[in-house]
Amino acid sequence: MKKLMALILVFFGSIVLISCQNSKPSNEFTIATWAAGTELAEFNAIVKQVNEEAEGKYVIKVQSIPSDYYIKLSTQIAARKAPEFFWLTQELIAKYAHLGAITDLTPYLDKSENLTVDDYYEGVIKSAYFKEKYWGLPWIANPFIVYYNKTMFEALEVTPPSATDDWTWDDFIAVSRQIAGKQYRNKSVFATVIEGNPNIETFIWSGGGDILADDGKTVILDSVGTKRGVGNLVTLFRENLIPRYNSISYARNVYFERQEVAMYMGGIQDDFERKISLMPENDKFELGYAPIPSDPTGQSNPFDWTASTVMSQSVKDKDLAYEALEALTLAFFRWKIAPPIKGTIENIPLIAPDKEAALPTIQHALEHARSAKYTEVWTEISDLYLWRGLYLPILQNPDVDYEDLIDKAAAGMRNKIGT
Repeated sequence: MKKLMALILVFFGSIVLISCQNSKPSNEFTIATWAAGTELAEFNAIVKQVNEEAEGKYVIKVQSIPSDYYIKLSTQIAARKAPEFFWLTQELIAKYAHLGAITDLTPYLDKSENLTVDDYYEGVIKSAYFKEKYWGLPWIANPFIVYYNKTMFEALEVTPPSATDDWTWDDFIAVSRQIAGKQYRNKSVFATVIEGNPNIETFIWSGGGDILADDGKTVILDSVGTKRGVGNLVTLFRENLIPRYNSISYARNVYFERQEVAMYMGGIQDDFERKISLMPENDKFELGYAPIPSDPTGQSNPFDWTASTVMSQSVKDKDLAYEALEALTLAFFRWKIAPPIKGTIENIPLIAPDKEAALPTIQHALEHARSAKYTEVWTEISDLYLWRGLYLPILQNPDVDYEDLIDKAAAGMRNKIGT
């Protein structure tokens, strides 16, 4: 009898729980985020402000998932309990769109008076583009630039790159040859350090190559341009201009902070300015900034890490939900660097005062920022063929026949995609 009563209580408890969930006000929307700690506190403050400005028209609630974010999010979607809004990094948007989990936002962007496709930097908004539709609102842009130790360059009598003028990968390698093996602060230094970052796209693009064609299906990895670009990576290793992968003993940024390498390719959010300010006086150095070197056509191709807020396909009142999503996105543009929309470069020093000296290079990076051409099977082909089949073998053995690796990776990708 006790067991039966327990089952009944569980049953009715479930009904009550479901009823409570179904009785959620139609103007209440939940956003899932991976933010935690200080970042979550800042996030909550933004949401609070947006809610206050809405004056009851809609209410946004926050769901923080600081660990196993995508696993828990996928579980919620499968159980049809997805939050109305959630964050996705660029490589996952195509997958979620293909599965029918998120809403096509193109009609809303087309008719909005506050935020349109043209407001975004072209390379940033393309990260949310799949099958001729836009599936998310990017809220941040973090393209790569080259940080360099200006103090070291001067001591070694090496001419530094310009903050905005394009330099080529041949220039980058030539500068690396002038630095690697020289003594600085009683140490033999390297030009830079590469251990899987920057990503393989950076080097593929460096030679004018690419992974997929504009249709997102045709594999063009095994092009002359790709082989030339990956050759730039191999040259850095084979000429000992950078540390060998198996000799790297601490994080990539630490090599730069300890002044064991002269240059560092990283996102504009990297906070070397703050770290240098906290160093003992004898260890401080002057920081310089330059664009990612250009490909043979003269185009700089800084990979841009970005994230978008997307809308669940299960949302009922999509018009009101989009109004809330747009208001929240516009508020995000005043939160972190860099805002992904044009005409806001002057806001960066207000958000991050330490970055003021980097503004010309940041502007250049935003104007040239790009992502890969993503497909719904990107995570699989990236792991199997770009990382395990190409990048990792080169890191482990730079003397490998990298052109053969490229050909095999391209063949595997064609088989996976079905082209």
